[in-house]
Amino acid sequence: MRPEIKEAMKEIREDHGRSARQLAQVALEALRSVVDSSTRDELRECARGLALARPLNAPIQNALAWTWSRYLETGDPGGAVSDALEHIETAPDGMAAAARGVIPTGTLITHSYSSSVVELLGRLKPRRVIVPEARPFNDGVKVARELVRAGISTTLITEAQMALFVQEADAVVVGAHAILPDGDFINKVGTRLLALAARDAEVPFYIVSETLKVVAPSEPIPFAPEEGKPREIFGARWLEVRNVYFESTPARMVTAYITEEGLLQAADIGRYALAAEQRWQALMNSVHG
Repeated sequence: MRPEIKEAMKEIREDHGRSARQLAQVALEALRSVVDSSTRDELRECARGLALARPLNAPIQNALAWTWSRYLETGDPGGAVSDALEHIETAPDGMAAAARGVIPTGTLITHSYSSSVVELLGRLKPRRVIVPEARPFNDGVKVARELVRAGISTTLITEAQMALFVQEADAVVVGAHAILPDGDFINKVGTRLLALAARDAEVPFYIVSETLKVVAPSEPIPFAPEEGKPREIFGARWLEVRNVYFESTPARMVTAYITEEGLLQAADIGRYALAAEQRWQALMNSVHG
């Protein structure tokens, strides 16, 4: 494996500050750096390595598989990487178009850091956004800082206050780390609690996500409780500490998925999973691909 690819794989595994979408861009930029000096087989090995660097991160897996499929179609590896990056970079335009007229512009509540959500809110300019702090990395503080810079009135709360403050919201808007073929989705732990609170308060619950986050059925470990170091929560050795980063939230709690291809329902997700599966197979299993 090329040293620059190994370094990128390490960076992807260890990064807990950037969004899934941003890490997919890191993977693609790493692949682009070796395109001109790699044979076809070497390029495929690099794409596979990057795709498997962090199994829970569907956008990385799908971005690399999408790129490889595009390369098979065009025979131009550099162009395939550029096309994949352009697809990711222009997705916010489509998501914003889908959101207008659907997402209220009064008070919204979100959870965890999602570059897609932050960018969307920056475009929609809601009157106010409520943001839980999102331990252990305080992702919510990062969200709040970016929203305030965008001129949006922002209230920071603890996760323990989500059920209280969701009653003040006109809608919940969160991102997704990955979307499973049945429409269930994976996001930062605490998202399911927010969804339950929203359901109880009859507040609509929207997912903002590129379709690139829809998981192929055979992609590795579509959901596993990725767990961090106990000391991120509490440093004492005399106490068992659990620090799970992600959890699954059922599709039945989702009002709609706001994507670059428009507003989707859970029943629509399957066709994107099928397309992702075909691309994943082309990258990982085809002998001649």
